Amino acid sequence: MRIRYRITLLSLIFTNWGFSSNCIFTINPDIHEDILAIYLDTFNRNNVQSTLDIFTIQVNHEVSDCGDSPYTIEYTLKIYAPEIGLNRYETFYVGVRILDTDLTNQIYRSSDFSFVSGGTSHAENLISYISQSGKLPNGNYLFQFDIKNGSGILLDTKSESLEIKRPLTLELLSPGGTLYELTHAYTYSTVPIFTWYSDFCSQCTYGIRVSEFNQDEHSSLNSALDDWSIIPYNQSADYHEPLINPFSFQSLEEGYLDLEVGKHYVWQIRRSYETTIEPHYDYSPIYIFEVRSPTKKQLDFSDPYLSAVQSLIGNEQFNLWFSAGGELERFVTAGESIWINGEKIHIDALYSLVSELNQGKITLENLQIK
Repeated sequence: MRIRYRITLLSLIFTNWGFSSNCIFTINPDIHEDILAIYLDTFNRNNVQSTLDIFTIQVNHEVSDCGDSPYTIEYTLKIYAPEIGLNRYETFYVGVRILDTDLTNQIYRSSDFSFVSGGTSHAENLISYISQSGKLPNGNYLFQFDIKNGSGILLDTKSESLEIKRPLTLELLSPGGTLYELTHAYTYSTVPIFTWYSDFCSQCTYGIRVSEFNQDEHSSLNSALDDWSIIPYNQSADYHEPLINPFSFQSLEEGYLDLEVGKHYVWQIRRSYETTIEPHYDYSPIYIFEVRSPTKKQLDFSDPYLSAVQSLIGNEQFNLWFSAGGELERFVTAGESIWINGEKIHIDALYSLVSELNQGKITLENLQIK
């Protein structure tokens, strides 16, 4: 009887203190995966520059009477960033917020939390990186959300991860080159395919700008690029975006006018992505090129398979690639096999393909240079 009495009394005291087992909270976090840079200012609640929170969480509360106990939600941010020596998850930031027990649904953002503690055993490397860049390094970020009552009992917990991999490289490939390479920077096409290389970035947006260069009017490539643009046609836009393909663009696909033979043009690519402060922009170097008339000189086919390639892809595309100045100038085939649709077959199959193409049995849908 005494044991039962004490258990009942303990249960009553526990309820009176406000630690009701019926007071249920659940967490639904939403991490903004389109963020590619987290600036340190984001963790300052008084910062008015921050325009994008790292996360938004919804706290659901099933009953309103939870007593007087302070219920809190805490989030811990841990970082895994090998490039600065964080080869395991290290705690970077801990924030806390007192929950409102009168609301059944509550929304909180990263900027709503008060700083509790932070730090890492590799703080020196992290502080050095942040002091130079103002943002956190590339890596994996683990967010843990815990709801506790006044005695520290865990009521609900959720964790979400975010990978931040800001692109670093942005290089132009063709057509053109620098001003010092102008002698060899030309194309035979009035609707050239602009190609460039960038680190893979699914959250990035790419834009292109093309302008005419006139050496009598422009003192530099920058002054030409800033002048009247051919692409975008709308002069109120700085760059034509978004691009369908993140690594290439052909004006013909977008309905722009052809470029003119004998003229010089400059172009540049702009890459943009979201950060916790404002959109970030990366700019490629500026390339210049000349549009020349295609040469009428016939190629010397020392390679018997090149004629088959010409029949397959057409004279215009063939001259663009294999004529002087083309991307495949002086290239010849080697070996006795080719790859078609991912399958390795004997190179003699080229002639069979040419025959079927001429008979209308097959069509050529896509070409890739490797």
